[in-house]
Amino acid sequence: MADPILASPIATPEPFYSFHIFLFPFEWHSGDNPAATLEEKTALGQIERIMSQSGHWERRGSWLDPEALVHYNEANYFYDFVRPVLYDTGKPDSFQRHYYHIAASQGGLSYAIQCKNGPTYKLEIDDIVVSFYDTGVGLLAFHLYNRESAHSAPDDILRINQFGRRLYPPFYGTDTGQLGKQAFFEDKNWSRGLDTVQGAELAQSISLEAHGQPWIKEDYADWRIRATLDQSPGLIRLLLPAPLMQQISLSPVLDDRMFVVCWYGNDELIAQIQGQDSSNDYVHNDWWYQYIFVDGGFKTCQNDDMAAELLKAHTNARWSKSGTFFGVSRYSLVCLTQTFSKESFSKVICSHVQTMYYKIALLGLVQRACLLRFSSEVTDISQMANGDRKVASKVSSLYRQYLRFVNKIFFREVTAQEQGIEIYDLLQQHMRLSDHVKDLELEIQELHQYADLLEEKRRNDRLDILTYIGALFVVPSFIGTYYSIAGVTLEEDWMEIPFLLLLALSGGTAYALVHSRKQWRWVWGFVLLLLMTYVLFIYPNNIAK
Repeated sequence: MADPILASPIATPEPFYSFHIFLFPFEWHSGDNPAATLEEKTALGQIERIMSQSGHWERRGSWLDPEALVHYNEANYFYDFVRPVLYDTGKPDSFQRHYYHIAASQGGLSYAIQCKNGPTYKLEIDDIVVSFYDTGVGLLAFHLYNRESAHSAPDDILRINQFGRRLYPPFYGTDTGQLGKQAFFEDKNWSRGLDTVQGAELAQSISLEAHGQPWIKEDYADWRIRATLDQSPGLIRLLLPAPLMQQISLSPVLDDRMFVVCWYGNDELIAQIQGQDSSNDYVHNDWWYQYIFVDGGFKTCQNDDMAAELLKAHTNARWSKSGTFFGVSRYSLVCLTQTFSKESFSKVICSHVQTMYYKIALLGLVQRACLLRFSSEVTDISQMANGDRKVASKVSSLYRQYLRFVNKIFFREVTAQEQGIEIYDLLQQHMRLSDHVKDLELEIQELHQYADLLEEKRRNDRLDILTYIGALFVVPSFIGTYYSIAGVTLEEDWMEIPFLLLLALSGGTAYALVHSRKQWRWVWGFVLLLLMTYVLFIYPNNIAK
């Protein structure tokens, strides 16, 4: 029997029920020159030029010089060496660019999620922010308010997170009636396959609306024709400036899902999750599991013991008695508090989710995206031809970017606040960032050794050329020097052809000795010995007679 609490809208004197941030991490590079280094492909100059000319996006400087209370609170929360990663300094040497959508900042925009055979959720857009980093990664963030009382039930929050984060089909529904037949593997009905997914994993459509009128709509029409694995999400493609999408290559760094940051307040749900005993608390609550792991229709772990272990590992329950729970997974950072009201501390917690904890999530995503971006670059370089002279420069560029990442982007700790330390540690743990950094370091070291071997081979090849040239001339030079020391005088008339032939023959034999395979060198060595004996001792005596 369904829990009535999960389907019941909440009552609050203020029209604010949940806050959602959808984060889309991506990788990018400019140009199609395969010989370009990572630093050349990810220079921010072209990005800055296009975005400044678009008329819809505005680059905003950092909060390092706070202009409001919330700016100071957020920036001061983090260590000073972390802030350059989180905030665009506004200067040309900044290794990132933050752009805010001008219309979204002015208000009147909404993020509409139309569910198949279900409600349409309209969330008020607070901000749309896109960030580009010179490591070749970026993030697009939708900051959204849920102010609809009719859509404030716990199940509504799950559906908003589940369907609002999907940018394109995770898979296509297949005709299982054909299972066991060859027709199952030849099914090309893309439209039917998409219809099967919509409603279960994918919304009917996601629209950006301006003052109630459609502005950008993603109804996945492009995916009803034969899809490709490098197809870009329409919602992102239509939102960013067209010249930008034409001049840079942009692709998801993870998959079809955006990362979810969410705050939700519900008194009855908090009382239920706090539990009356150890068998009735957050560790055994299905809704809390779905909230953390962004499950829409049902809990995706159907083993109670395993689910309990996962919830213990992914939950920060430091403030559980005060009615506050945090959950972290690879795809989410969520918070559940008491209902939003004047007396409740939930207002403070919500503001922290919107600012500090959002920045922690952003930092974790940037780190993860950089690691995947670098791993992709390692793969591309390792597939280059052995004789490609660009290998060394590309490896050097990648190594410089990696060192910059380790020293300026990847941190073991970002704040002195206990709650922030714990949440950041959870994010690092479940994204396995420390393990990925160690693995990437080994990959780059091996690639660097590979580049050194190629460079050493090229140096040896150049030395071989000098060796072959020397081999051609060293024996004739030795013969000439020997004749000069021994006082052997050669007449010009007999020296012209026979002696020159002997010199050429001796030089060629010496070259063959150096250049031949190991098993033939003793043969050429013996021939050279005979030839040298003849030239140095027998030939001069014959001439003297």
